[in-house]
Amino acid sequence: MSPPAIDVSGITKSFGGKVVVNNLSIKVEQGEIYGFLGPNGSGKTTFIRMLCGLLKPDSGSGTCLGMDVVRDAALIKTRVGYMAQRFSLYGDLSVRENLDFMARVYGVEARRRAVAQMVERMSLGPYVNQLAQNLSGGWKQRLALAASLIHGPELLLLDEPTAGVDPKARRDFWDEIHELAGQGLTALISTHYMD
Repeated sequence: MSPPAIDVSGITKSFGGKVVVNNLSIKVEQGEIYGFLGPNGSGKTTFIRMLCGLLKPDSGSGTCLGMDVVRDAALIKTRVGYMAQRFSLYGDLSVRENLDFMARVYGVEARRRAVAQMVERMSLGPYVNQLAQNLSGGWKQRLALAASLIHGPELLLLDEPTAGVDPKARRDFWDEIHELAGQGLTALISTHYMD
């Protein structure tokens, strides 16, 4: 039996004496879509950053994809797709250039083919040569999701992925996440939307 995708216990993180994540324990099995619900400022982003190795917890322990969240942070980064709350790709690069850059960062073999497949999968074809900064919110979201998937991660960590997009774009996004989960991908999604 495979280990859980996420299995942490007692994770705590403080900044300047203020506890942001307090003794959080969570277990997410592989292939699940797990909604991480809470208001703005409740520590969701901080927790996600600890899971993917961007922040070190002050205390607690756990694994992500069977790897220790502290000792194996560099390896975890190669097997996780992370989509930040705010659009974090390069606005002065085209859709294709952004995807190619991310494929290079992750060392994707046959990256041109991987980029072409991701463009097709996410229906980005009409915008492939457009600068990312000129995309609408929904298309920026699609591009960010494509970039987080370009290296074939086993786990997606999505931080408020549908904030600021219209209802149709939000529905399309969730449909895509459900399809990915049906293919075995695990997703932890922080949100303050009940749907």
